[in-house]
Amino acid sequence: MRKGKGTVVLSLMACFALVFSVLSACSNNGGEKDKTAQETQQTQEPQKSGETKTETPNKPPLKLRVALTTGGSKYVEGHTNLNEDPYVKEFEKMTNTDLTFETLLHQEYNQQLSLLVAGGNLPDILQTKGIDQPEISPLVEAGALLPLNDLIDKYAPNLKAKVPKESWQSGRVSKNGVIYGIPGYENSVRNGTVVYLRKDWLDKLGLSVPRTVDEYLTVLRAFRDRDPNGNGQKDEIPIAGREKLSHTTYFFGAYDVLPEGWRLINGVMTPNFIRPEMKDALKLYRQLYEEKLLDQETFTTTGAKWDEKITGKGLGGMWAHAAAYPDTWQQRLEKNVPGAKIVIAPAPVGPSGKPGGVYPIGSSVADFVWTIPKTAKNPEEIVKLFDWFYSDQVNKNFFLYGLEGKDYTVQNGTVKYNYPQTDEDVGRESFHQIWLHWTGPQYQLIDEEFIKGRKYGDLIFDAISLSNKEGQTTDALDMPSLPAVQARPELMWNGLWLEFAAKVITGQESVDKFDAFVEDWKKRGGEQWMKEATDWYNSKKK
Repeated sequence: MRKGKGTVVLSLMACFALVFSVLSACSNNGGEKDKTAQETQQTQEPQKSGETKTETPNKPPLKLRVALTTGGSKYVEGHTNLNEDPYVKEFEKMTNTDLTFETLLHQEYNQQLSLLVAGGNLPDILQTKGIDQPEISPLVEAGALLPLNDLIDKYAPNLKAKVPKESWQSGRVSKNGVIYGIPGYENSVRNGTVVYLRKDWLDKLGLSVPRTVDEYLTVLRAFRDRDPNGNGQKDEIPIAGREKLSHTTYFFGAYDVLPEGWRLINGVMTPNFIRPEMKDALKLYRQLYEEKLLDQETFTTTGAKWDEKITGKGLGGMWAHAAAYPDTWQQRLEKNVPGAKIVIAPAPVGPSGKPGGVYPIGSSVADFVWTIPKTAKNPEEIVKLFDWFYSDQVNKNFFLYGLEGKDYTVQNGTVKYNYPQTDEDVGRESFHQIWLHWTGPQYQLIDEEFIKGRKYGDLIFDAISLSNKEGQTTDALDMPSLPAVQARPELMWNGLWLEFAAKVITGQESVDKFDAFVEDWKKRGGEQWMKEATDWYNSKKK
């Protein structure tokens, strides 16, 4: 964890013997240097940096401690002094704040958050994945988080008017009608993950973009056998898999059993990973692994190693990631593998013929929820700050373009933006567009002119367009963490089931033992969890 004015604190791994789980790395730090800078011109009324504030200039800056994830950003994690960063300085100037950041390393987020909470010295603003998460729900029960209903009614007219009602009702944001969190930036792309393929490999082998499971098998076998990278070695990895099957679940979607999803079956809420269709999906994954179509190191490949195999060495033929940033992947890949091209492909479609997906379609609440501990000294001002992000006074140009004179200029009322050309440029852009943009619209995903001006903007349009046409829903959308799973977190898909699935896929266990696994899972508390989930679902419908 990092504290204070950018001071780096030794990793907590040195102090605690924890088994750290590596979370999905956000691949927003790619880029490519061109000979000339790309520019966009937008005819709009320009806003100057520092032009808008939440308070009058004469009022002392609001001092705030803010704890939040690094998001896997190299820009953030490599920073020696965040509070001297020019973007932070501009943010503080606009909002009349004095910020002290405590950053939680992306790869150790859950563990570091747990330790922060256990330490008791909570910040003024705490970024979470939801108030129902195991690390945060005890704070709600203990009364350590501030109820926000009255504060929002009194001080946040923009939040109240512009954040969707369903977001406030989400179990990640409120409990029993009491709001404890403010949703992060708007979830503009709710089916946020799509399948990527190496287009240059398809073209070289004379293959079309696949759609069905059988078509994918044909393509993947060709990737394995026909040397699409042309180096004379059989080193291609048809499916670049990743530990915990992160970003590798698209073939489960072909059988309508995405592991994180649930279905209401005969009036009973049932997790996908125990449904009968899961057996066929596991058989397919076993086949993929046995035929060496799925990376043989899948279950030990961290996010960083996965990224290196795909963009560093250029060996991956199929993978999945954000629909919003395929341009970043393209630029990072071609930097190391000249001539490499990406195409966005439909997630595999199985026997049902229904659109596939990588993860269940998400909530209107995006990745994070902001909470205010009861120990915060100025909760009214904090709520006003979050309201500012949705107000007419917000400086859109800062969050979209960055710093005037550095990242963009305004000439005769027209914005001229220097699009990122290097990894460092992309890191800076992500910093002001996402990391500092705590809530409100994601301008970089909804401003059509901005997207069109990007190099490979067509890839972004293709990905977002496809993501809106596919994906699978879950009947457990925004279901809170229920008592049974709080007591036995191994009941979740990434616990007992993932352990069983890994053994089946790698040939250490027969898929014929699936029914026995399901019965054992139910006896260990799964049946109780299903009952609680069914009660929750029925109460939601009242």
